[in-house]
Amino acid sequence: MIFLSLSLSLAAAQRLPEIARPENYQLYFTPDLESATFGGDETIAIQVLKPTTEITLNAADIDFHQVTITSGHTAQSAKVMPEKENEMVVLSVEKPVPAGPATIHIAYSGTLNSEMRGFYLGKDDQGRKYAATQFEATDARRAFPSFDEPDYKATFDITTTADKGMVAISNQKVVSDTPGPGDKHTIRFATTPKMSAYLAALVVGNFEYIEGEADGIPIRVYATPGKKEMGRFALEAASNIMKYYNHYFGIKYPYGKLDLVGLPDFSAGAMENTGCITFREVILLIDEKQGSAELKKEISEVIAHEMAHQWFGDLVTMKWWDDIWLNEGFATWMESKPVEAWKPEWNVDLDDVSAAGDALNVDSLANTRPIRQAAETPAQITELFDGIAYGKAAAVLRMLESYLGEETFRAGVNAYLKEHQYGNATAADFWDAQARTSRKPVDKIMPTWVTQSGAPIVNVKAQCSGDSTAVSVSQQRYYYDRSKFESPNDELWQIPLCMKGSGSDMTKCELLTKKEDTVNLPGCSTWVLANAGATGYYRSGYEPNAVRAMARDAETKLTPAERIALQADIWASVQVGREPVGDYLALAQGLQSDRNRAVVEDLVERLGYIEKYLVSDTDRDSYRAWMRQLLTPELNEVGWEPKPGDTDEQKDLRSRLFIALGYDARDPKAMAEAREIADRTLADPASVDREMAFGALPVAALNGNSSFYDRLIAAMKDTKSPEEYYLYFSTLPHFGDPKLLERTLEYAVSPEVRSQDALHLITGVLRNPAGQQLAWDFIRQHWSDVEKAGGPFASAEVVGATGVFCDAELRDQVTQFFTAHKVAAAERTYKQSIERISNCIDLKSEQGSQLASWLGQHSTASGR
Repeated sequence: MIFLSLSLSLAAAQRLPEIARPENYQLYFTPDLESATFGGDETIAIQVLKPTTEITLNAADIDFHQVTITSGHTAQSAKVMPEKENEMVVLSVEKPVPAGPATIHIAYSGTLNSEMRGFYLGKDDQGRKYAATQFEATDARRAFPSFDEPDYKATFDITTTADKGMVAISNQKVVSDTPGPGDKHTIRFATTPKMSAYLAALVVGNFEYIEGEADGIPIRVYATPGKKEMGRFALEAASNIMKYYNHYFGIKYPYGKLDLVGLPDFSAGAMENTGCITFREVILLIDEKQGSAELKKEISEVIAHEMAHQWFGDLVTMKWWDDIWLNEGFATWMESKPVEAWKPEWNVDLDDVSAAGDALNVDSLANTRPIRQAAETPAQITELFDGIAYGKAAAVLRMLESYLGEETFRAGVNAYLKEHQYGNATAADFWDAQARTSRKPVDKIMPTWVTQSGAPIVNVKAQCSGDSTAVSVSQQRYYYDRSKFESPNDELWQIPLCMKGSGSDMTKCELLTKKEDTVNLPGCSTWVLANAGATGYYRSGYEPNAVRAMARDAETKLTPAERIALQADIWASVQVGREPVGDYLALAQGLQSDRNRAVVEDLVERLGYIEKYLVSDTDRDSYRAWMRQLLTPELNEVGWEPKPGDTDEQKDLRSRLFIALGYDARDPKAMAEAREIADRTLADPASVDREMAFGALPVAALNGNSSFYDRLIAAMKDTKSPEEYYLYFSTLPHFGDPKLLERTLEYAVSPEVRSQDALHLITGVLRNPAGQQLAWDFIRQHWSDVEKAGGPFASAEVVGATGVFCDAELRDQVTQFFTAHKVAAAERTYKQSIERISNCIDLKSEQGSQLASWLGQHSTASGR
């Protein structure tokens, strides 16, 4: 991989020349798991667009043995000229190949690598080896020479050999399974529909499956031996999701069968290969009796996301990676719909509101990017898989859906899919379809959100006059950087704006197309909410008196979604100095009797941030006392112990409150309870509610000793489910003892930890105030080991994690280190980390003294 700092004109050389297009690949793989190699025999049927003596393919880490190009009755041996820096090969022949049909036959070999990309080697818990593929974004070329760009769609005929007793899984059904060669057997799969090369898939190894169906589509969940029964929940989820999507989309699931495959070694969370979705096994397999509701929700949403891709991304694929949001944004927007219909009690719609807030956090940085972002090199493409492609794109689609109406938006979606099925599309294709269907100016609205960076804040001033309220609204780009925020900027968005006031239940929606405007609302209102329904992707700015009035009325007059958005808006005003931090804490007090899981979850997360970054050492005890005073009555009401009949939301709420009290507020009762729950969990995991175990173990680790640490390590070697393993594993970064955190860091890069999990431990210690300097020193001293861990996204994850620092000296160290050790797929991520550190330093400087003053007044008031 080459560095991102290469100029775009040079990077553009990594695009294939438009000389030929593939129509069909015939691929024959012979993996040898013991030697970690594979042989390949490939025939590509192509259409040559103009006479040529050279055809260029993508290829990386491939050894070519023989290449023949045939056109008509003329077959020519081709000379192979590698262009390693571009991950390409030029196949050259003496006589020009005429325009029209031709074939390329290639005999080659490759390595089953340990990097969890291309065609790679994995191991299950018992040490049994398997081979699997992971091609997105640019790694199909490591398994077979190919036109490895999304616009080059073709059909695939895949055949593989496998050792006796092993199974093979691919995009389509098995059409034959015959003995040989030798003690192996040969599996041939049906021809796929047209698809991009990055969606091809093959898994070979010891796997078992359970089976079901939905609407006549067979569905299987595959797992390594002994684990298939933990796929029951995933099978049920997939069946319900399939039925929902078949009803929602105008096109029935197009790939004949669906396999969900849990892999012990897998770098990403999951991958939407057509008809063969691969997963990290912890987000596919669950012990239904002991498993947490949180994991069930995550499994459901990940399955829904990857299944949505079968339409968005697979059936209709973006023409180039600059429109990756057409894949990931759509799937993220869509994933909550079937889950909400199936499990309404989980309130996943509220998680969408929180997720929009997370996306706004990224978009408030000067070093954000537009949804549609140019990218040419593999490194640039990899960095596009970020919070903008997923979170922002989903939030903008959700806002557009609200503006057009659900059924109108759905009609536009289906028109887009029908028009481009089995083909490729651009952003303009999508919004043109929506504009035609809705007869609204979607083609004018969407470019303002897709092609420019950042997000607006809508400033609101309300003036009551008689029976109506005049609302002055203005928009400007919001930055966390106060100097940029306070400077004039020219960006202009077309904003579907919905407002409601305190004096009426009516919501009024307008399209704000100007920098400033005035809207009249019925009724005399003391405040006006600028994001009614919380469907808008923008921040709202209020006058101080309106903030205080809304805080008083929040629980009675705002929906849970609106309370989540209001919290985020007030916190955004605190971050740029428009509001004192005490106003946010006053809102927290106003929400003290709120028992909505999603509202409380966002609240305690920000309270934890304040404790970690803004409170001085002098005021820490008083802030923690205030947190205990705020949260203890909530936990008392919810109950410290699980009760029969608890809903999944109540279980999760209890766990969140427990962590906030024990970990952030250092509540003595919570810390004592945590130690007792941890002991019971380690003695008998089935005796403890899984949510409470996840809440208690990190709290117990705060004062945990080496004996407790050793028990966790021992417990990890004898677990009954992937979730139980990660319950113990994820506790290791939370210890307060530096010596034990040192053990965690050394353990992370040892052979005992899977490569995909190593960085979770390292970045976890980095986020722990007790281990921050320790982890940072370790990263710098062991950078070569860290770089190798975790697969292609790994080192970028570490670069991003340094954004948790809030210290000028550490910022300088990060700058110095990553200037000397550039990470190709993290150029923007590095800039964002530096910016986050600077913003935190500024916020602490701006709000620290106000926080101390507020705590002083509060302590005095509560003491009287």
